[in-house]
Amino acid sequence: MAVQELKLQTEVGRKVLELRHELEWLSTFLRDADRRRRQQEPDVDLLEVWVRQTRELAHDAEDLLDEFLHRGELHCHGCFDLPSFLRWLRHSAAGLFTRHAIFDDIEEINTRIQHMKKQRKEYNLEKLSSFSKPHRKQYTDWSTLTALEIEHDLVNIEDHKDIEEWLFGETTGQTVIVLTGKGGIGKTTLARSLYRRSDISKRFKCTAWIHVPHKFRFVDLFRDIIHQATAGVCGSEDLGREQRQGGTAGEEAIEKKLADALQREKYLIVLDDVRSREEWEFFLAALPAGGDGSRVLVTTQIKICDEASTEQPAGPGDGCSYRRLHTKELKKLDSQQAADLFCKRVYGRDKQLLTPEKEKQRKKLKDLVDPVTKGSTLPLNVVMLAGLLRSKNGDEWKGVIDSLVDTLDSGEPPEQTPATEEAGRNNNSKQTPATEEAGKNNNNMKQTPATEEAGNNNNKKKKQTAARIRKPMSTENILTACMDDLPPHLKPCILYFAGFTAETPIDAGKLLRLWVAEGFVQPRNGQTTEERGEECLKELISRCLVQLVETDAAGNLAAVSVHQVVLDFVQAEAHHTNFLHVHSSAAGLSNGAARRLALRNTYDSDLSVVLAAPKLHTFLCDIPEAERATAGDDELWQRAMAFINGRGQIFSVHASRFLRVLDLKGVQHHHQRKLPEEIGRLIHLRYLGLAHTAMNELPKSVRKLSNLQTLDVSHTDIDALPWRFWHIPSLRHVLARRLTAGSAPDDHGVLDSVQTLHGVPWGQWARRGAAIEKMTNLRSLMAWNVVATDHDLLSALGRLECLRSLDLEGAEFPLNLLAMFGLRQLQYLTLRGRVSGTSETTSYLLPNLAKLELYNSGRGQDLIDVLARLPNLAELALGEGSYVETELKVPAGGFPKLREMRLSNLDKLTKCAVVGAGDQGDGGHGGVLPPRLKHVSVFHCKKPMTIFEGLPELKQSTMHRSHELKKLLAADAATIGNENGAGAAPDRRTQSSVLT
Repeated sequence: MAVQELKLQTEVGRKVLELRHELEWLSTFLRDADRRRRQQEPDVDLLEVWVRQTRELAHDAEDLLDEFLHRGELHCHGCFDLPSFLRWLRHSAAGLFTRHAIFDDIEEINTRIQHMKKQRKEYNLEKLSSFSKPHRKQYTDWSTLTALEIEHDLVNIEDHKDIEEWLFGETTGQTVIVLTGKGGIGKTTLARSLYRRSDISKRFKCTAWIHVPHKFRFVDLFRDIIHQATAGVCGSEDLGREQRQGGTAGEEAIEKKLADALQREKYLIVLDDVRSREEWEFFLAALPAGGDGSRVLVTTQIKICDEASTEQPAGPGDGCSYRRLHTKELKKLDSQQAADLFCKRVYGRDKQLLTPEKEKQRKKLKDLVDPVTKGSTLPLNVVMLAGLLRSKNGDEWKGVIDSLVDTLDSGEPPEQTPATEEAGRNNNSKQTPATEEAGKNNNNMKQTPATEEAGNNNNKKKKQTAARIRKPMSTENILTACMDDLPPHLKPCILYFAGFTAETPIDAGKLLRLWVAEGFVQPRNGQTTEERGEECLKELISRCLVQLVETDAAGNLAAVSVHQVVLDFVQAEAHHTNFLHVHSSAAGLSNGAARRLALRNTYDSDLSVVLAAPKLHTFLCDIPEAERATAGDDELWQRAMAFINGRGQIFSVHASRFLRVLDLKGVQHHHQRKLPEEIGRLIHLRYLGLAHTAMNELPKSVRKLSNLQTLDVSHTDIDALPWRFWHIPSLRHVLARRLTAGSAPDDHGVLDSVQTLHGVPWGQWARRGAAIEKMTNLRSLMAWNVVATDHDLLSALGRLECLRSLDLEGAEFPLNLLAMFGLRQLQYLTLRGRVSGTSETTSYLLPNLAKLELYNSGRGQDLIDVLARLPNLAELALGEGSYVETELKVPAGGFPKLREMRLSNLDKLTKCAVVGAGDQGDGGHGGVLPPRLKHVSVFHCKKPMTIFEGLPELKQSTMHRSHELKKLLAADAATIGNENGAGAAPDRRTQSSVLT
């Protein structure tokens, strides 16, 4: 028996390896079975039962593999021979029983696998096709895709001149514009294209974009409008206190503050995706009338008004007394419009289609796509079809379109289009005697086998062509084809979007960290896992399944989103395959079979998180951000009531021992500011997100999370990490607001995998030969209290050759930081402190620096002359105390790539100018703007300022006035009025040169 037990113990590793191989085969069959299910093939009901049971078996096998790797201190990871087994036995006597239990579980799963194979054969399900075409390299490169995703390149505004006139025309009173139409018709794209116009900030003093989710509270949306419309001027403490009041009093307080923010101001508010008439009526009743020319732009699928233009009484307030209502129903694309949009999505800007070769290819594309888009077509369908074909070579396109047409449901009623109506009238027209005689002759002709074959082929082709003309492709069919065409590693990535909200920006960096923690992406070709994940996200954008919302100054992904139609499809697919379930409340979170849960659209931030699902791997939470309560009377009252009345368990996760991802963003437990110690039992946990929570302390057991990759405690009061936290070997990302000196990395930590380090204090770890030299993979560093000599600072940073982002706060920094060879990959730099050194630097400057922010640098024109030579600087922000002179002059030929400049809290600055090539010193201003500069923003500067006066090339300039500047301008206006008389006009030169 002892020999048998020894053999069992040493064979566990081999059994696990066999199980891993079997799991790969199961995953392959499941992917093909899902494809058959989506295409509604025969025996789909029987197939669904088998797939559901097989998927549950695969999940159990996956959990068992995790158990083998991490449970019971299994240090030898295999024990394929006797010496390694004995070495393991010395480390853990309990491992003997653990391996015995794992061996029994493997045998049980193998028995279930054999049973599933037998059932598949008995029910004739063994002929699942495993053949799939190889996925070739992405057809369109990323450089053309960046410009391609901008909405104004896709929307032909010439087709919507009436909407543009309603939005920007000079009118009195309030105007409401309603864009209606089916989902995917392009309402949001058109509204976003208008909202992002460069002259919006000049036409409207207050702007706000609100996407209306399925479930919401009006109070939350009103708070969002206030924050956007007032640009953070409104007191957040007041808003937080009003929200905590709750009930009617809290709602009335929010509505009053909304009226104060918008009354008498000319505003533009976009309400995207209003779903009911009740919502519509409440919004219009609550929004104040505002100043003359105010606009409300609404997108909706419901029919608001039968008339195109009407007048109604305006909202509350003493502004305008009536509103104009304009309704525009967007129509589907005709054949030519669909073909043009398709070509734009495939090839990018029109200038790429001007060559003769491209023009021929464009015509060929139109002929190819025309049968599919015949008649009326949704723009979303064309965009997704282009994304599907863009991932393939041109010789594959016809086969893809033919397969899409073949999968159209024969039971679907044909959609009547102008082309089909014309064809029907022609077919039903009265026959003439000549056609009748011809028909008789044809019928009386003797059919030979050759003519029968030819006739059958002709009839088949006619039927296929007629099917194409009768049935334009549906959105569901295209989405199904897009899902089936995805490579295996991209399918879980797109399904993961089911846990997010439609048309809402998703932070790309956080999404990639979640994908890595889930194990969806694996590194290859020397890339990090995050870099490989970014490639996957770009491919989903290229396939038009994910929308690009924003790129940063260096052109990297910053934010993405998903269309509501795509989200509905993905959520249904994720639910059907038990990939992810979405809940709108904390009730029902203990779903025993759920693998991933997402809590969205909840109303209560102070909820209880009790997870008792034994198979749960992921819990995502995103509560609407609310102001945290201060440690005052409200919190003391809550604690007292909890002590008197008793309170049930509010946080428990120990039952979900396989948890990999735990993101509690927005959850507020004001009377429990610390996670329980049981969090340390989650040995599989890889992602712990506590951002925007009320937590102020981490339990000591966090250091036991041996597989933790990401800790996100940003926007919290947590300022300390447990002892030996930096010894976690898998640690990759630490995001904090500001940690204490005792929480800095130590020399004994395992830091070679760390890529992100935010909120750490500068200290001994950053000296020569210390922990910083282990951080060879560091990509982003944000440190405060930087106290070091110039030599020590440059020496420490010079070894971080992978660094992309650097944010330092300290007393003084050398100007030579901009000329370090070791930081040649740096793209983002923020310095919060004095910049010292002369302007006579080397001709070499950071070649990849795209964004620079300076605060309290205390420099003047000499610093600007140096910065102007940065070859790829796209964004420049000069904050408080960064420029101490009255005039800022851009050197001739300087800032060749600069697109945006932001000036804030510069008390002395009164003028920005461009120096011409022949100007000397304080000479004239005959130069030209940097060729790419489009936007200059000024925030809270005390004095009136002229920005590049007389240079019309500047597309957008914005000034956010401070209270001091408003008083100064009012005093100047009163002085001018007293001097010139009541009827005199103000000085037009001064008025035009001051941003308003």
